[in-house]
Amino acid sequence: MFAKRILLMLTLLCICLTIQGRNFEEFRQELLTAPDWKTAKTKLIAYLPTTTNVEELRELQSIWQSVEPDACREYFIELQKKNPNTPVYAYLALRLEPDETLQMNAAEELCRKYPDFYWGYRLFLVDYMAWLLNAELELTNPLQNQESALKIIDEGYKRFPEDDYFHIFQFHRHRIQKNYALAEAELTQIKDRNLLTANWMRIKYFLVQNKNATLYKTLMPNLLSDLIKNGQLASADSIYSFAEGYVEILQETENKIELEQYLVQNPILLKSYPYFDVYAGILANKKEWKTLDKCLLNAFDSGAITKEQLNNYLTNWEDELSKCQNWITLQAKAELDNKLPEQK
Repeated sequence: MFAKRILLMLTLLCICLTIQGRNFEEFRQELLTAPDWKTAKTKLIAYLPTTTNVEELRELQSIWQSVEPDACREYFIELQKKNPNTPVYAYLALRLEPDETLQMNAAEELCRKYPDFYWGYRLFLVDYMAWLLNAELELTNPLQNQESALKIIDEGYKRFPEDDYFHIFQFHRHRIQKNYALAEAELTQIKDRNLLTANWMRIKYFLVQNKNATLYKTLMPNLLSDLIKNGQLASADSIYSFAEGYVEILQETENKIELEQYLVQNPILLKSYPYFDVYAGILANKKEWKTLDKCLLNAFDSGAITKEQLNNYLTNWEDELSKCQNWITLQAKAELDNKLPEQK
């Protein structure tokens, strides 16, 4: 028995010595490509005591948890008990707490006890933000009576003013409180595209609501590109996802010149009725009836508009379109009755 313990200790020592001199990413890849979990686990457990790097500990913990969640949690709870005054181990144990409410409350206490420990704030922010984004769907003022939590977050923000997790939280906080200028200021400081992508729907809605075409054009292409890479959005759909918000902003701000340029530069949008309808309205307002006449014919032939929709256009702009080259053809395609005048 004693000999087996000595052998195990020597094995672990050899592993630790082998680990030294390599970067963590190489070690991580070695774990992920190990021939079996037993081999990987032995190396992982041997490595844990050799590092105090929180990022490395988080990564190893996540690997272990994905395979043996119960054993992993038990290990880190015991580690915390052996090191009761070390915030890192308290944080790592809390990461594995299955009850989100208990986790959030304990993370709040961790922030109070160790106000200079970043990862306590990080865990609290993630939990509290998840609660807040759900609460805003149900409550008129979800931040009412939340002074205690907000005070802790503000304290952390003073200590870590460049951190993107604080910026994304403050963005949501100001957005919900309708402090749109402050929300926009926080949004422009976020550098972590993963955070932006995770919040892209609310960001998109905010930019449309705030009618900020410039910031929309700056942020949304990168977010949509990330969604495509992650398999969350089809490449063919990205132009429509962008256009949905951008066209609305330009309409709301009555930026007719930029709106027309955008639609002309992206003719694929004109194959979709909502965008063709916007473009048709622009041409009508500019009294470019000959261009509209041709566009209506092309739109119908390509299937962008239906007979009923074509009928509506011909009825609404009858006096002007009836003087154009394709009037009789358009009438026939729309199957209008004989009350409409012949081409003049």
